[in-house]
Amino acid sequence: MASLVLDDCSYSYSNALEEKVLSGVSITIDAGSFVSVIGPNGSGKSTLAKLLNGLYLPSSGTVSVDGLSTKEKKNIPQIRRKVAVLFQNPDNQIVGDTVEDDTAFGPENLGLEREEISKRVQKSLSDVGLLEKRKVSPSSLSGGEKARLGIAGVLALNPEVLVLDEATAMLDSKGRKDVMEILYNLWKKGKTIILITHHPEETMYGERIIVLDKGKIIMDGSTEEVYRKSRELRELGLALPPYVELSLLLKEKGVVKDIYFSSSSLVSALEKKND
Repeated sequence: MASLVLDDCSYSYSNALEEKVLSGVSITIDAGSFVSVIGPNGSGKSTLAKLLNGLYLPSSGTVSVDGLSTKEKKNIPQIRRKVAVLFQNPDNQIVGDTVEDDTAFGPENLGLEREEISKRVQKSLSDVGLLEKRKVSPSSLSGGEKARLGIAGVLALNPEVLVLDEATAMLDSKGRKDVMEILYNLWKKGKTIILITHHPEETMYGERIIVLDKGKIIMDGSTEEVYRKSRELRELGLALPPYVELSLLLKEKGVVKDIYFSSSSLVSALEKKND
């Protein structure tokens, strides 16, 4: 299973003299982790995503996947088989005339045998709940279904790591919830998930949050550790998950004694209060 390491990594778009998009970033992401990355607009989140599988190369420092440096050109094909990136607009990533053709596109480019491609397509579409729609045109799918199709396409490549760069940004709340439950189940089956998002409730599916601001890491800890720093997050203009926000308000008013990180735990605390 792939581990990812960024060591003193910086990136600028043209030359070292201009302001760096990322500056001195060091991160280790162990295999099997679910890590969320949040931060204000322009903080470097999307640049980080592109660095993780060699779409961008660091201006200084290193990015490595299982010890393979992205700076070594010979390593890039192997790194991209290990680390798949899904971007914001699913329409821009659809290439097939049918759902199954689109899912098969990646494995076909790997030169896999037809039988192996068929197995991967069936499993990937099953994982995202689209197997029954395998013969339909992607254009007939809803926004949420297109997002799931994008996930199926990268799953068919059998990557060890999925990086999602605002992949749910264009979806409604139901579509986002459907996608997040798929990602959660994939994580539980052993995939490494790196989720870049501006929806704070999505971060609650994972175990760790990295906060970027102006190209630097300013927080890195468990979900609870980061959201307990509510004042600092608010100063950055970042929202909190709704039930964390509500429990903070209730704590300030003396209704509850702690911050709660799930709706069920908050409800339980309120029920005990009323007993």
